[in-house]
Amino acid sequence: MNASTSAPAELASGERMALRETVASDVDTYVYWQTHGEWRTLDAPWDGLRDSLTTEEEDEFRERFLEKCGRKPPVPRFTATITARGGKALGWVNCYGKKRFPDTWLVGICIAEDEYLNCGIGTEVLELWVDYLFANSSIHRIGLDTWSLNPRMMRVAEKLGFTFEGAEREYVEWQGEYHDAEHYGMLRREWEEMRASKG
Repeated sequence: MNASTSAPAELASGERMALRETVASDVDTYVYWQTHGEWRTLDAPWDGLRDSLTTEEEDEFRERFLEKCGRKPPVPRFTATITARGGKALGWVNCYGKKRFPDTWLVGICIAEDEYLNCGIGTEVLELWVDYLFANSSIHRIGLDTWSLNPRMMRVAEKLGFTFEGAEREYVEWQGEYHDAEHYGMLRREWEEMRASKG
């Protein structure tokens, strides 16, 4: 693997937050996040909430992470690292889709540093990410799926103008309580109209 020694490319920046490429030197931070942070209780915790990794699990995670960082990055990027203006890594954003429906992508954001929760940065981060994806692709629609146990993510989607498109009620049981799967969407023309109205 040829790890670049140059500074990671910045993909988007706002007043307080920026999105940059994820690079091999981030690996220790991402390993730490696998077992730390409130995010783990909000992002499908039933899939494997853990407080520690075995040596084998950590080695496998590092290998996958470094292999991914060694690939030629696509345009647009499908993942990025969230950073504060001083450069501190705070979490990540991602984008994914299904081959059968190439005009629709789904996005997610994760603030992995607890001291940065409830500060309004999620809204700025999601706006940067959605703007970046629409500006660097011909995608028609961006969706955002979350869980009813994550009211912050629902508020962020609504603040940015995403349309609530429905819920699958009591979709999953976790710790004795059922949670809904919540679905939001944004069309390109809606995003462009909102951006134009802001001047």
